Amino acid sequence: MTTFTAVIRRWPKRAYLGSVGVLWAVMMIALRHVYPSAGDMVIVHIRWWYYMYQHGFHGIATINDATGADYTSVWYFIIFIFDKLGLYQHLHLEYCIKGLAAMGTIAAGIAVYFIVKTLDRNPGSWKPVVAASLVPFLPAFFLDILKTNMPDSIYLALDLFVLLAILRRRPILAWFLLGIAMSFKLMAVYIVPFLILVYFIRFAAMTVLQRLAPVFALVGILVASLPGIFAGQGIYEATIGTMIMRGTTGSLKGGLWDILFTPTWSVMPDVKYDITVSAGILFGFAAIVLVIGAFVALLLHAKDSESQLDGSFDLLVAAPIVFFSLLPSQHEAYWSLASVFAMLVMLLRWSRSSLVVFLLLSVVSVEMYMGARLPPLVCDYLLLAVVVYMFVRVFRASKLSARFHEITPNTINW
Repeated sequence: MTTFTAVIRRWPKRAYLGSVGVLWAVMMIALRHVYPSAGDMVIVHIRWWYYMYQHGFHGIATINDATGADYTSVWYFIIFIFDKLGLYQHLHLEYCIKGLAAMGTIAAGIAVYFIVKTLDRNPGSWKPVVAASLVPFLPAFFLDILKTNMPDSIYLALDLFVLLAILRRRPILAWFLLGIAMSFKLMAVYIVPFLILVYFIRFAAMTVLQRLAPVFALVGILVASLPGIFAGQGIYEATIGTMIMRGTTGSLKGGLWDILFTPTWSVMPDVKYDITVSAGILFGFAAIVLVIGAFVALLLHAKDSESQLDGSFDLLVAAPIVFFSLLPSQHEAYWSLASVFAMLVMLLRWSRSSLVVFLLLSVVSVEMYMGARLPPLVCDYLLLAVVVYMFVRVFRASKLSARFHEITPNTINW
């Protein structure tokens, strides 16, 4: 009887999730032909998928040189699987690519459900169900399906499972999943500041093997690279070579670079910009270490464990924007992980400010995806404002904030 009662109590939640899932599927079917007419599918993916169809598994080793492709081998292995299952031959290419995005979105919804369930111990809470149902409609996932390049939703889902593994105190699994996520898209590293923070907080209580957990990120990369290695790629190219090549080429654009590289400065109209991408990367990484280091240092000296937990989620939101703003060659969606974490913060720590941050990031995400009404610089400034707000929150939660309050005019010897 107890089991029957429990099933009956869970039924409304299941019906709600099922209804949302069906409506989302109807929307996706209705939008199945929506994709950029000059997007990646037309420019590159038709050629890449057909090359894998012609050359089979061993095409993984030669596709980059033969077609100018620049993805990691795990993506080509997925194309190979789609071919072997007959999906590529019987479905339009956009259906194959959007199908990958849909699978990543569903996986992300599952991860979010268990993340919220882990943090919200109330057995009757609707928060896990609501959180999971919001995922397919977040711009980071919904608009990802409307594109036709290899989807971001897979690495986003894997990063969410990384967070889930950390919350359940499985650091080895978390770092391993991070390595796999990085093999899909290097933006997965934007969750690393959070992992470093947790690593320092829990270090004293870790076993020897758990203290070696970061090494398992390399294991994850290696596992994801096995298709390329077995197909005949060199180990370097199959593992990190392509990632490094993609991460060190491009142009100085996005975030802070768009703000700085305006055509002229009114106060210094004759100033000229002559900075290479490599110099920009050096500057960006130094600035990232400085900013993220400040976040981590403040959180390691939080007033209490509750403030530390709240602040760690602020870091989750801020870190992807910091990377986006300071690294070269960033595009519209590279910071989208922040908007997903902002949704979690809104549900787990409900307040007007968390709602505003979530809505602001969602609107900016839509604008930057669609190239719509807001000028890019406005979006860049709004993103930086979110980082500043998160830093202020973290500062207030730190012991350093309390020391600042101790400084009054009476305590200063003029």
